[in-house]
Amino acid sequence: MRVFFLEPFVGRCFASMRRLACLAFIATACFIPPGCARALSPTAPVEWDLSPEAELSYATLLLDQSIRHDDKQGVLEAADIFVRRAPRPQAFIDAAAWLMLNKYREEARALLEKGVRLNPGSLELHMLLSETWVEEQNPGRAVEVMQAFLKAHPRSELAKQELGILYVKIGRYAEADKLFSALPERLRNAFVRYCHAQALEGLNRSIDAIRQLRIAVKESPEFIDAWFALARALESAKQPEEASRIYARLLEQDPGNQETWLRLVELELRAGRTDKALEHARSGPETFSFKLATVTLFLDAKRYAEAESLLLPLAAEPDAPEEINFYLAAVAYEAHQDKAGTLRLLNRISPNNRFYDRALRLRAQILYEEGKTDEALAVVREGQKVFPSDRELRLMETHLLLAADRRSEALTAIEKALAEWPAERDMLFLRGSILDLLDRKQDALAVMEKLVSERPDDYQALNYVGYSLAESNKELDRALTLLERAVRLAPDQAYILDSLAWAQFRKGLLQDALDNIRRAVSLPGGEESAIWEHYGDIAAALGKKDEATRAWNKALTLDPEAPDAIRKKMETR
Repeated sequence: MRVFFLEPFVGRCFASMRRLACLAFIATACFIPPGCARALSPTAPVEWDLSPEAELSYATLLLDQSIRHDDKQGVLEAADIFVRRAPRPQAFIDAAAWLMLNKYREEARALLEKGVRLNPGSLELHMLLSETWVEEQNPGRAVEVMQAFLKAHPRSELAKQELGILYVKIGRYAEADKLFSALPERLRNAFVRYCHAQALEGLNRSIDAIRQLRIAVKESPEFIDAWFALARALESAKQPEEASRIYARLLEQDPGNQETWLRLVELELRAGRTDKALEHARSGPETFSFKLATVTLFLDAKRYAEAESLLLPLAAEPDAPEEINFYLAAVAYEAHQDKAGTLRLLNRISPNNRFYDRALRLRAQILYEEGKTDEALAVVREGQKVFPSDRELRLMETHLLLAADRRSEALTAIEKALAEWPAERDMLFLRGSILDLLDRKQDALAVMEKLVSERPDDYQALNYVGYSLAESNKELDRALTLLERAVRLAPDQAYILDSLAWAQFRKGLLQDALDNIRRAVSLPGGEESAIWEHYGDIAAALGKKDEATRAWNKALTLDPEAPDAIRKKMETR
C-alpha cells in the first residue's frame, strides 16, 4: 500500500490558488480585455499578459497574502516583480522586513541592495540594509551603507542622526559623540540627547550623559526611557539615592510597572544591599514573569541563596510554570555543583517549553564535563531536530566533535551548517580553524583571507592571516599592518600581541618585539607555552641570555608541543 503525504501538496495548491486569486482580481479590477490573457491548452498553465500597473498591483496583493500565510516563495516572487517594475521604496521595505523577521537574511539583503540601487534617495532602504549587516555582526559594512547615503546626500540631517544612532548600536561611541556634538541645536531633540547620552555612558562619561538626559527629560517629561537612562547614569556616577528617587517617582505614576521594580532590585544589588533587593523582589508585582525576572537578576549577581529562596515558594504553587525547573537547575549547577540534580531538573522541561533549547545545551554541557561526549552529542542532535534553525546547536556539535578529536567529522558538521548559513562569521572562522588543525594550511588561510576582506574589523581573522604570513616569513609588511590593526581592535589579547611581536621579530624590529612580548605574557591568556617560547627567542636575539633562559624554562613548564626543540635552543645559547 502506497502512502501519500498530502500536506506539502495541499500547501502548494493553496499557494497556487492564492496567486491565481490575485491574478483574477487584478484582471477584473484593471478591466483587461479578452485576449490579453491566453489559455494555451487544457493542461498548460495560464499565461497572464498584465500591464506594468496591473503586475505591480498583483505583486502587492501577492506579498500581502504570502506574508499572511508565511509563504516564502510568494514573498520572493513578489520581490522579483518589484525589482523588475521598480515601485515605491515601501514595497521593498515590506518584503525585506518579513524576510529579516523570519531570518532569511541573505535574501533580505539581496533584495535591499537591489532596492537601494533603484531608489538611491530612500533613507529607509539604506537603514534597513544597514540593519542586515548589523544582524550579521558586520558593523563595518553597516556603517559603509549609511556613509554612502550621506556622501550622496550630505545635507540630510535625518541621515546624520541615524548614523549616530547606528554608531551607538555597534559600540562606536567616540564617533557617535563626535557626530551628535556637531548637530545644530535645533536638531538636538530629546531622543537625540537620549542617544547621545548612551554614547557618553559607553565612553565612561557619566556626568556628561547625565547633563544630556536632564535636558531630555525637561524637554519631554513623559519620555520614560530617558528617565530610566538618567537613573542608570546616576547609578554609574555613584549617585544611587537620586536614582532610587527617580524609580520611586516612576512607581507612583505606574505602581505595577515591572521594569521599574526590576531596576530598583538591580540598583540595590549593585550597591551590595542584597536584603533591600530581596525586599523589593518580594514587594513587587505578584506575577510569575516578575518573580522569575528578579530571580535572573539574583543569579546574574551570583546571589544563589536568595534566588533559591524566591524560587522554592514559586515551585510549590500548583500553577507554577514549567520553566521554574530551569532556574532551579541553574542554582543546582552553579551553587551546589549538583550535576545529577541539575540533569533531573532539566529533564522535566518539555520540548514545547521556551526554555527547552537552553535546557538541551546545559544538559549537553554537563554530559561533556562528565566525559560523556557521545551522550552530549546525542542531546545536541536531538535538539537540532526540534530546532533546525538553531545555529548555536550546530556550533556546539562541531565543538564537541573537536573535543573528541574527531576533526574530520567536525569539518563535515560545520560545512553542513555553512550550506544553510553561508555567511555566518563564527561558522566560517570555525571551518578555517578546523582546516588548520587538519594541516590544510592553505585552505585555512583562504577562508581567513575571505573573512578579512569581508569583515575588516574581525580581529581574530586579522590575527590568523597576519601570524600565518609572519610564520612563513612572507609579506611581512602586510603581516604587520594586519596585526597592528588587530591589536588596535583587541588591545588586551595576549595571543594577538604575541603574533605582532613575532611578526616584528621576523622583520628585525627586535626592541618593539620584546616590548610587545613582555606585555603579552603579563596579560590573562599569556600563560601559553608558545608565547613564552617566542619570548625566549626574541630575548635571545637581543643578547639577553638570562631573560631568554627564564622564558624558555617557563615554556617547558606549560606542556609545549616540542620540548626537545626548546631544550636544544637552551643548550646552543
